[in-house]
Amino acid sequence: MSYLYRTAALILVLVAVVFFATQLAEEPVRALQKPEVRPAPKAFEPAAGASGAQGSGAVGPGPDGGDLKIGDFGAPERVPEYEVLEKSLDTRDGARAARLLIDTRSREEEEFVLIARDVKSRYSDYDAVSVEFTDTEDLLFYNDDPQTRDLLAYHGGALIFNTYDGALYLGYIYGPPNLDGYYVKAAD
Repeated sequence: MSYLYRTAALILVLVAVVFFATQLAEEPVRALQKPEVRPAPKAFEPAAGASGAQGSGAVGPGPDGGDLKIGDFGAPERVPEYEVLEKSLDTRDGARAARLLIDTRSREEEEFVLIARDVKSRYSDYDAVSVEFTDTEDLLFYNDDPQTRDLLAYHGGALIFNTYDGALYLGYIYGPPNLDGYYVKAAD
């Protein structure tokens, strides 16, 4: 007799499962629906290609098919004097980057911002640029060796992110910290 009850209970459970499965099959599955796509905010501009187009009017798809540029790429009208002492290039996770050591007599953050904007316009084809500001005025000579490198004073720095890949390269995993495309800090 218990065999008959078990069989009847199993049949009822099977019928209930089939009934609920057919009811759910009539409703669309939300995870497979196409999401709503909205246009990008106007604060961004499409990336310029590798042609080296500069300035705030550079428009067109990026070399990877649509990476967005961040900030204005126009050089400022007045830039304090500076010289690039060291330049090292790097590539990581598809991002092209440059690290610069810049010699300048400037000490103020406002002047570093002007230099950073000029560097941003000159290195617009790179995803990221990191800059270290120093002054070699007190050194007799600088020849890019470890001894004279250790004698340089640190006066500030700049992180320039031209694309979202560049912001990620510089460690901004949640996106760029601003839409200017650079972060500048003078040493205390």
